[in-house]
Amino acid sequence: MTLKTLLGGRQPLTDADIVAGLRGTERAQNKAIEALYEQNQAFLTRFLRSKQNGLYFVKEPEDIIWEAITAVLHNVLDGHYVPSSQTPLRAYLVSICRNLWYKAVSQEENRDRREEAFWQAMEPSELPDVEQWLHNQQQWTRYLLLFDRAGKHCRQILTLWLVDGLDNGAITEVMVREGKLKNEQVIRNTKSDCLKKLTSLLR
Repeated sequence: MTLKTLLGGRQPLTDADIVAGLRGTERAQNKAIEALYEQNQAFLTRFLRSKQNGLYFVKEPEDIIWEAITAVLHNVLDGHYVPSSQTPLRAYLVSICRNLWYKAVSQEENRDRREEAFWQAMEPSELPDVEQWLHNQQQWTRYLLLFDRAGKHCRQILTLWLVDGLDNGAITEVMVREGKLKNEQVIRNTKSDCLKKLTSLLR
């Protein structure tokens, strides 16, 4: 069913209508999501393609758009977003798409540097033996088990950082959304503790 059919030929839904729909019944929510997509898809696709600047797409615009719509849905339901003249829905959606795009690019760029950052966080005297051990890919399972032994949340935090290439802000977003940790400072402290324990385990 298309947006035009759902709306019966009326004007596109307003920001307030869409937000009300997202907070409503399943049918109303589906209608609001479709409106949010159809009223912004073409514009957002052009916007994201304009960010390409000769780079290959690390993530397709369509994927980013749907991730952004999902984020809007969660933020509306959590009360983190209320439309206003200062923050209209399209502008809010654009800002999320921009952040998701830069995060995808950053993850790609960080993949080659994440291991170096990992070693820089450790004591220099410990690097040679540990590096040799880590580069043995057959030990990867043991490596993950050590993440688990390093402490609560260590496996997820260190995997998000080293494997997915997320920075502290992005890791915070994931952990807070899942209700596991409260804020970025807690994430930083936990990651530091995990690295210290991991270093001790690798001795």
